[in-house]
Amino acid sequence: RYLSREKNIIELAKTKKVFHLGCVGFPDIETSDRVKLAKDSLHFKLTEITETVGIDINSDAIKYYQENDIFNNVVFGDVEKLRDIDITDSFDVIVAGDILEHLSNPGLMLEGIKRFCNKDTAIIITTPHSFSLMNFIRFLLGKFIEGNEHVITFNTQNIFNLLKRYGFTVISIDTCYQKHATTKAFFSVGKLFFKLFPKFGGTLFVVAMYKKI
Repeated sequence: RYLSREKNIIELAKTKKVFHLGCVGFPDIETSDRVKLAKDSLHFKLTEITETVGIDINSDAIKYYQENDIFNNVVFGDVEKLRDIDITDSFDVIVAGDILEHLSNPGLMLEGIKRFCNKDTAIIITTPHSFSLMNFIRFLLGKFIEGNEHVITFNTQNIFNLLKRYGFTVISIDTCYQKHATTKAFFSVGKLFFKLFPKFGGTLFVVAMYKKI
């Protein structure tokens, strides 16, 4: 399938208890600009509809949120060191949206989230697709630009292998489009194409579960 990233995360999270990893968002811009966009963020939308706890390593953004009464549900922490986080709850949904590609050791995050899972927890992961058609075209034209903090890319096979290695069962792997893509020219035509050929979509949308033994 070819999905709306934000719409489908919100739909899966609705009425559920949510743990949102890397919740500040907008990683390729300065912190001062990121906090201005707080009310346009996925975290804001999740907070509006359900019980949500966020975690992020950007202490300046978190301080701004607290001082300006924007969010009181964000804690400081490194997703690769979740064992150090003083949170004992389990969650129904864990969202790792566009964060995996930033991590030096993504397996540490996967190992760390296990303690926050109950028997039915859905783990939602979105990450750039290494076999995206548009990125391949940009590469051929010499116009491809990687994200400032990106250090790894995934395809359907290696993300499946990574999740399996850490004991997760993949429920579905789809592709999706980001909200900003809807403002671009020819989006409707592109959306129709990717609906027909979703394997070429720009972002992977993975749902997985962890079954505790």
